[in-house]
Amino acid sequence: MPHPFDRSRLPAAQLEFVVVADTHYMVDVGDAPLEFESRRQQGQRAGAAWAAIEGVDPDFIVHLGDMVQEFPGRPDYERTMSEALGQIEAAGLWDRCHFVVGNHDIGDRPDPTMPTGETTAESLANWEGRFGPSWHTWDAAGLHFLVLNSQVFNTNLSAAQRQRLWCEQQFEAFGAEPTILFLHMPPYLSHATEPWLGHYDNLGEPDRDWLLKLVRQHQVVAMFTGHVHWQFFDHIHTDHDDCRFFVTPSTSFTRPGFSHLFNSVPAEQGRDDVAKTGFYLCRMVQERLDVHRIRMSVLPDGGETALITPLAGAIPPSRRFELGITLRHALTPHGEVPVAFPSVIRQPIRNDYPLLSCMELGARWVRTPIADLADPVQAPRHAMLRKEGVGIVAVAMGEENALAFTGVISDSADHLEVQLPGRRLPREDPLRHLAELGPSLSLCPVLPGQPLEGKQHHRTRIGYLASELDELRDCLEQLKVDAGAVCRIDAAAPWEEVTQLATIRSRYPWDLSLLAGVPGLDEIANAAAVARALFAAAVIDAPLFLEPLIDMDRSIDVMHGLLDTLCNPRSTFDVARSMAALLRDFGPAPMTVDQSQNREIVQLGDLCTLLILTDEAGPVGNLLDPAQMGDGAQLCHCSAATISAFDPDLIVSAENGPLLVLH
Repeated sequence: MPHPFDRSRLPAAQLEFVVVADTHYMVDVGDAPLEFESRRQQGQRAGAAWAAIEGVDPDFIVHLGDMVQEFPGRPDYERTMSEALGQIEAAGLWDRCHFVVGNHDIGDRPDPTMPTGETTAESLANWEGRFGPSWHTWDAAGLHFLVLNSQVFNTNLSAAQRQRLWCEQQFEAFGAEPTILFLHMPPYLSHATEPWLGHYDNLGEPDRDWLLKLVRQHQVVAMFTGHVHWQFFDHIHTDHDDCRFFVTPSTSFTRPGFSHLFNSVPAEQGRDDVAKTGFYLCRMVQERLDVHRIRMSVLPDGGETALITPLAGAIPPSRRFELGITLRHALTPHGEVPVAFPSVIRQPIRNDYPLLSCMELGARWVRTPIADLADPVQAPRHAMLRKEGVGIVAVAMGEENALAFTGVISDSADHLEVQLPGRRLPREDPLRHLAELGPSLSLCPVLPGQPLEGKQHHRTRIGYLASELDELRDCLEQLKVDAGAVCRIDAAAPWEEVTQLATIRSRYPWDLSLLAGVPGLDEIANAAAVARALFAAAVIDAPLFLEPLIDMDRSIDVMHGLLDTLCNPRSTFDVARSMAALLRDFGPAPMTVDQSQNREIVQLGDLCTLLILTDEAGPVGNLLDPAQMGDGAQLCHCSAATISAFDPDLIVSAENGPLLVLH
């Protein structure tokens, strides 16, 4: 059954295409013994992927290779390939598919340490007899699309030289016109000079260098590869502009070696980390390519549609209601994964999932320590995120610390937040100098000794309370300095504080930013808290920074984040991205709150209603009157990021998570 996708919040596109990789269809093994259960499910998962792509209904599809689990020459290869292609035909997608050849399709790249056979002229001829030329090009929406066969790179096959010459001729003919490139093997995962001999997951030399030089010299705006069953992301600096380099996830299973990047053990030792499986929906919007991840783990059922949320590049920059993220962890952890079959070296690697998750959330801002913007490892990743449309808030502890990074602030930050250690008011002389640097400026107190209900020890509060803003306003007017304020709200109960902030903002044109934390370990309570915080930010039309992005445990502070320790989404992730998309154009507006009868109904003018239930809410079908909602009202299950026509019968229980009704 096709899975529909709601794109109504996205800008109009002149072209939509899907990039899918490593479907690894596997024939029905029946009762045959298998070490890992996920292997038994590969055929069904491949079919589910094609059904989902049918629901997307793209203009065309690019399959990046490894159609099947078998290899050429094995007894079940032909049967497996025929069944895999039958799934595509059953979905009615065959005529829209462009196929890229992978190592499971014709053989591995040359490497004397690898256990499987290399590509041969015979295996290539068999593949091309079924799919057509293994390198080809086509044009659409003012773009050139170019497919290469990475499996003949660095071989002695005549096809290698023919492809190289053809590729150079194509780029020469394209000139400065934009091109999108597809191949199976990534040139690299960590950096362009990483070792390749004994490394199963990158291109060997000299053809890696040859390819990257072509990318740098020509207008390659994006490159998509597959093979590794994980997501990686990079920008390749070119003579024109950056080439965005996407390593595409598999739809069927994850490769276990990369799970060593994380502190938790995923299912089947990393082979069945389902939340990381999926494909890309790519949309050409004017001259921008928006790349949306579709996760296999969250495909909708029944009459609901999956809400595809806008990316930061599609959102006009402002300091109004927008989603932000506070980075308590490093944006991009780096490391190595251990020697393991089939690689025989330790592979340098980085964890791109925090960065990619900020992009997937549609986050418009990240709030990060200012030192990260000068760090040789983290600074390039923040610069990359910035080019993707995500604004950088540089956070400095104290005015003097901020002044030590004046060059970084001017070059790498979109907004400066100066934290005031142990005080609520700034120091005059350094503040004047900071206000002249260029980026807009906010102040944020860091005040110890704050009691917290249910906690043995006091905590340090970061951010102003509404009751402290008049004092700050008087100070800034006396100093004649323009600066905003960072305010802390309690996500579990924000309504009183937000009412005060709305009153204050109606008197002054304040640039306010809101901070809110995920309160604890209860998933239902956390989802409700994130929903309240976002709704509160929409009421006063201010950016909201949520934290933490990833689960954390620092002694006596233990809390879930928007992502778990495997960097997979929790329900709070989908609450954040769906509500940020749906509420973007609604505020500011008056708010009414009804917290009677064990449920919470909060209205933003006559525009939308937030509904949060408790386990004791009782009958809930009559909580909202369809007649008052108006024609065309919609109901969003925020914890699942699905949307449907408003129906009171769909409001079931607290387990639904927070519900947003658009009137």
